[in-house]
Amino acid sequence: MTGRPHAFQGLALVFALTFVNLVGVIVTATALGGIEPWNRWQFIGLFGALEAGSGLANVLTPNLWRLPESQLRTSPRTDVRLAVSILIPHWGGLARSAAGVVCLGLAAWHEGIGPATLGLVPLLAAIAWIVFSLSALLARAGVARPDTDVVQFVIRWRGREHETTPISIGASALQLVLSIATIPAVKLLPPSALYRPELGPSAALLAGAAITSLALLVLVALLWSGRIGWTAAREQQLEAEEGVRG
Repeated sequence: MTGRPHAFQGLALVFALTFVNLVGVIVTATALGGIEPWNRWQFIGLFGALEAGSGLANVLTPNLWRLPESQLRTSPRTDVRLAVSILIPHWGGLARSAAGVVCLGLAAWHEGIGPATLGLVPLLAAIAWIVFSLSALLARAGVARPDTDVVQFVIRWRGREHETTPISIGASALQLVLSIATIPAVKLLPPSALYRPELGPSAALLAGAAITSLALLVLVALLWSGRIGWTAAREQQLEAEEGVRG
């Protein structure tokens, strides 16, 4: 029973931190010259779309971010695989996605909705797949050179050593980029990409997202060729399950 309140608190924290990140992104964008020609609510809607899609991907991507560490921890004879069996759900991603949906709801309240608003469903799915694919590609690079990609800090304090959790440099860089993705997006895209003027992605944006998704699918298949399957080696599977419990 004690695990449920802790799990709920974790989800609530992820939900709240999304809005803290929103404030930080708005402040940063303002300092870099403003968000024009987007207005404030349009900006919040764009942030919400990126967060909702990324949150959906984050249900599974933490498993990919750990693959370089898994390659480092397992024996040299074990080739880490992109296997369905290691894709263990991390439900905190849904809390982030829910916060993004709230932002989209606020934008819809102020900008209006219409038939085009239904286009958000394939758009969010495409964003989720793009984030998942980028995570898989960076994980493949990390698996190839885990000695370079994985870092761990040792803190010495009061005569004792404390090891931090190992992290993937590639995964950390991707998470940083995703946290500020709204800023370059407003510089590259016109408001008409997401508003008509009601909330709804344009055909060009949906087509671009679909083409990008397809291209990344091909890249993932090529770079992980021979290492994609339903089940991972037992050593990798045990390591992945231990990482989730930890």
